[in-house]
Amino acid sequence: MAGEAHTFSPHAEVPAAVAERLATRLDQGLSEPEAASRLARVGPNRLARAVRPAYGRIAARQVADPLVGLLVAAAAVSFAIDDRIEGSVIAAIVVLNAVLGFVQESGAERAVLALRAALDQRATVIRGGGERELPADELVPGDLVPLTEGERVPADGRVVSASALAVDESALTGESLPVDKAVDPVPAGAPLAERSSMAHAGTGVTRGRGLLLVTATGEATELGRIAGLTEGAKPPPTPLQRRVQGLTRVMVVLGVVVTFALGGAMLARGSSFEEAFLVGVSVAVAAVPEGLAATVTIALALGARTMAARGAIVRRLTAVETLGSATVVASDKTGTLTENRLRVASAQPARGCGERELLAAGALASTARLLDDGGVAGDPVDAALVRAAHESGLTEDALHRERHLLRELPFDPERKRMTLLYAEPGGRRLYVKGAPEVLLARARDEGAQLERLAEQWAGEGLRVLAVADRALPDDLDDDELERDLRLVGLVGLHDPLRETARAAVAQARDAGLRVEMITGDHPVTARAIGRALGLPADGVHARVTPAEKLRLVEGLQSAGEVVAVTGDGVNDAPALRRADVGVAMGLAGTEAAREAADLVLTDDDFATIVAAIEEGRAIADNIRKFVAFLLSANLGEVALFAIAVPAGLGVPMTVVQVLIVNVLTDGLPAVALTRDPPSAFVMRRPPDRSRHLFPPLAWASLAGIGALVGAAALCAYLLGGSANEARTMAFATVALSELALVYSVRSPIRAAVHARRNRHLDAAVLLSVLLVVAAVYVPVLHSPLGTVSLHAPALAITVALALVPFTAVELGKALLRRRGWAIDPEHPE
Repeated sequence: MAGEAHTFSPHAEVPAAVAERLATRLDQGLSEPEAASRLARVGPNRLARAVRPAYGRIAARQVADPLVGLLVAAAAVSFAIDDRIEGSVIAAIVVLNAVLGFVQESGAERAVLALRAALDQRATVIRGGGERELPADELVPGDLVPLTEGERVPADGRVVSASALAVDESALTGESLPVDKAVDPVPAGAPLAERSSMAHAGTGVTRGRGLLLVTATGEATELGRIAGLTEGAKPPPTPLQRRVQGLTRVMVVLGVVVTFALGGAMLARGSSFEEAFLVGVSVAVAAVPEGLAATVTIALALGARTMAARGAIVRRLTAVETLGSATVVASDKTGTLTENRLRVASAQPARGCGERELLAAGALASTARLLDDGGVAGDPVDAALVRAAHESGLTEDALHRERHLLRELPFDPERKRMTLLYAEPGGRRLYVKGAPEVLLARARDEGAQLERLAEQWAGEGLRVLAVADRALPDDLDDDELERDLRLVGLVGLHDPLRETARAAVAQARDAGLRVEMITGDHPVTARAIGRALGLPADGVHARVTPAEKLRLVEGLQSAGEVVAVTGDGVNDAPALRRADVGVAMGLAGTEAAREAADLVLTDDDFATIVAAIEEGRAIADNIRKFVAFLLSANLGEVALFAIAVPAGLGVPMTVVQVLIVNVLTDGLPAVALTRDPPSAFVMRRPPDRSRHLFPPLAWASLAGIGALVGAAALCAYLLGGSANEARTMAFATVALSELALVYSVRSPIRAAVHARRNRHLDAAVLLSVLLVVAAVYVPVLHSPLGTVSLHAPALAITVALALVPFTAVELGKALLRRRGWAIDPEHPE
């Protein structure tokens, strides 16, 4: 039955025809036996519990990544050579990253589970001619459900009676204003937001009362369709994941080629298999950036903490860097760019009236009331008028002190007006507000000028109301009350822009980001907001359904864009989940939107998104810095082995020494680089669209640095006396050269001495130097690490050689600056 309900268009048919199709009676509803039979056939009125993913497959995916595979191999090698400390460290890195990925993936289905909660409620239903209350999940197509103000609509249905009925559908359609509901059919092709003859599950009644004939329940509702879209929307790999995977493939190929080449060369020279295996193990460990995965995790975690301080709570760590790589921000309108609160934008008194008189009449024609906490309770339109009057100095006490409400004629979609009749000093007076064309037709004075102004305001996206009053004689009949009115003026209502929105959009566009506004609101309203924000016409998308928003996001992604999507409603959940990074509103957003998102804003402000993008770009820059730093160490070690082994010079460093450099002495400065201050130009350059972590020129530079490190270490190795002293000098040269180079990799152009201070880096480098000193001069460490104490001449040679790569890189940067490359086009400083 639920599926059948979607084979016709109940919004386009009269209630009697819908009732006939559903085999029910509009005066009696279903009988209890028939309702029970239908419930057994169509199932409960709730969204099906999401099928939880296979946790085994999720866990397997965490270790299937090539980088993780390399770490596992390195841990296995460490345990194979009986180095349990280093093996345990690397294994801990593998477990940390696997747990992080597992938690992220297994929690994704909560978006659909949150949608289920939107239907968990009780409902009043008419069955067999009598009313009863039951759990909403027992409703079936054909049931009659009374709707009253303040309640949530429990299922999709046809409105069969309505008295001033208005429903807030913003969470479902993005419509910023409550939608008036009526019995009259609408065209079959009307979009969801314009189906005034229907009410949908998960929306709220803001005014009036009505009767709903249930046409769809559970997964067959519009809310259910969105749940299905959300469940099927899978985010693509993040830019960081793609770039690290590309880097990993390069390192895997390099490690395998060099390992087999050197092992084969040793076997060809007559070395034993055991010796060749030891060299292969050493080179394999040298090629693996053991600290990379842990440092990336730490960088993202630190970035998440910084973003939280700026109002953006990160639910998935990868979103930190992804936001910095965003090229398009597809933003919801209501609640993100606007305040999601109606306010009086314009007020035009009629001739002979003043603005305070207009605002007073508008407030007296409303039923909203001020609360003690400064809020306003009541219909959003009434609340806006009462708030405007209060802000102009017209307190509620001043308006109602000498007035007594005699009668209220509520707003009705057919009457298009609302009237309140008061007793006040001097007699009775009524105050009316409503559609301008209706009140102008009932006014005694000429309103041509106001009529033209009303059309102009409507074209600018305002909701326009006319306000009128009339002093009544005592003997006036009721049918004459709302005639011969005196026009007091016009008010234009809108959902105003957030104070920071226009500047934030401009900042995003200056940073090379495309800003697209995607909303379910009316096209006229959307275009007006877009103009106010400075967006081009083709950057505004109105009357967009959840499925269309999802397709828009997928279309942008297929064109190579990295898309950040913002939203707060149930209708935004599919696009939020499919986006490269989804951003939900924490204050006004629905639970479904928050659970589908990667980031949650604590202030619902678009400016916070731009601030988070700035932080994400800074983090992305720092990730490149420490990856370049770690790779230069690995390439230096590989170069050392690639030169020494074929030349028959023996093994220049032990496996333990390689691990010490990669995990400890390089690891601490790499983590400190995650705290490097951002460039002042971070938001003055276009987003990075490259699919690779480094361009070819950068790879060439890293290879050159690695060659310098390898050559310096080889010289130290050759100048050593005994085998252990030679290896100790090579080890110390590699470690110390990297600790000097860490200051050079912070900028590809600027001199290291002119870079902004990073106290975390200074402390990390000092601690790493102390670790190297301890490895060389603490006797108890000599045996496990394969080191010896260096005498003064050997130490001097080691330090001098360690400074050669740093000096060469700084001289190269100086040469580039002299040739006019003072500003790096990729990362200007």
